[in-house]
Amino acid sequence: MKRKIVITGLLLCGIWAVAAGVKPVSEYAAQSTDPLVSHDLLRQAGWSSNWQMNLPLKTGEAVARMGVAGPNLFVITNTNVMFCLDRVQGRLRYTRPLSARNLPVRTPLYYEEKFWFIIGSEMLVFDPAGGDFTIRQKFEGFGGASCLALNDTHVFIAGSDNRLHAVNRDGYWQEFLASADNDAPIVSVLAAADVVVFATDAGNIVGMAPTEARKQWQFDATGQIHVPLVQDGGDVYAGSRDTKLYKINLTSGRLAWASPYSSGGPIQKPFTVGQKVVYLHNALSGLCGVSKETGKAVWTAPAGVGMICETPDKGFIFAVPGILKVMDNTTGRELYSVNFAQVESYAVNTTDAVMYVGDANGRLMSIAAR
Repeated sequence: MKRKIVITGLLLCGIWAVAAGVKPVSEYAAQSTDPLVSHDLLRQAGWSSNWQMNLPLKTGEAVARMGVAGPNLFVITNTNVMFCLDRVQGRLRYTRPLSARNLPVRTPLYYEEKFWFIIGSEMLVFDPAGGDFTIRQKFEGFGGASCLALNDTHVFIAGSDNRLHAVNRDGYWQEFLASADNDAPIVSVLAAADVVVFATDAGNIVGMAPTEARKQWQFDATGQIHVPLVQDGGDVYAGSRDTKLYKINLTSGRLAWASPYSSGGPIQKPFTVGQKVVYLHNALSGLCGVSKETGKAVWTAPAGVGMICETPDKGFIFAVPGILKVMDNTTGRELYSVNFAQVESYAVNTTDAVMYVGDANGRLMSIAAR
């Protein structure tokens, strides 16, 4: 009888709370349905909103990063949960936890229409078509792995042991090891058809054979390298703490410009290679648009933070405190700007002229730029 009285009492308390207008505590964060960017501002700029939606984030959960991968938009939260969306329709496809909250999760590599993660000593492969992890492979003896690259036959994983581990994809067994001559930590790796390139903390950029630990060439920057290498056609770009951006030919290992581009400050943030310019940031100069052809600055936006998307002639860049600037990548002029005061996160999109922006609470908007 006492148990029934307690249950009845709780039920009556719940009814009283609803009648009194007291909302029940929800595990999900409060969300807004207001436009993230004013539709009036979008019309004035000649743009349009494709869609807006809210991710079901829990209380205390926030957007940590966003990215574009083929037809997908992915969002990774501060709790290491990944949301995968259809980026055309703005429809949430899958929600998957990646790891424990305290483990660092790097931006995934999108290869063969799948997401490839390296978390600690485990490799996870997520297939957005099927909505599940197709591979969970743990590696012993690597320590904590920092980055990976793939080609048709191998996965190349940089371990905390200062070694590049070449893992055969037929069974995922280690085929060979490689390292820098000075045994420096490896911070980035990419795999092209005929060469695998890795960069070290000491500033070494090494090109090696893809099937054996044989060095083909080496280029040494004058400062440390902390940001990922970026391949663009037959060249690789490397940014160094010596303030310089290097463009290096993948075949010869030689500098492709007459001289490196000097940005004016240490390069410590990943950069984006666009159609005509490299979008390069440093804390002293802001964001620079560097000509891919000449290695010279086309424009500088002192408050610029990063590139959101581009057309063949325009770069759409995010600047503080919440401004979208449109830069002419041919003339170097700033064309106009739009108030993006509520935007706190964005995806870098080099595929088409669509902006994907969001706030910390999971409100996302897709904007067609022109």
